[in-house]
Amino acid sequence: MSPPAFWYKILDSPPPTPLPATLPATPLDAQDGFIHLSTARQIPITAGLFFSAHDKLWVLKLRRDKIDGRVEFPPELGEACPHIHDSQRGLGRHNVEEVIELRRGEGEKWGDVREMGEL
Repeated sequence: MSPPAFWYKILDSPPPTPLPATLPATPLDAQDGFIHLSTARQIPITAGLFFSAHDKLWVLKLRRDKIDGRVEFPPELGEACPHIHDSQRGLGRHNVEEVIELRRGEGEKWGDVREMGEL
């Protein structure tokens, strides 16, 4: 089975338009010293765990082959959450394929949002 062509970055605020060459690190990424990413299957879980207070999220669809740095997967999570260490270029217009805005309705969980299944 071939690896997925895309990984995803969840943001709780919209990225700048147009996208810059390099987006600023999120507070969590800056604190941890690496870029937290998710696979398509992991997004509803990550959103539910870490973004449950939000009704709107922005997801960066990233071209995996355009991400530089060392990829690590936390052993306890398997290949669900790629972590990118030592990236020189970070995330930006060179590797963002699409910015996807997701909204959930009142009483909905992130896993209920139809667009999550289309990632």
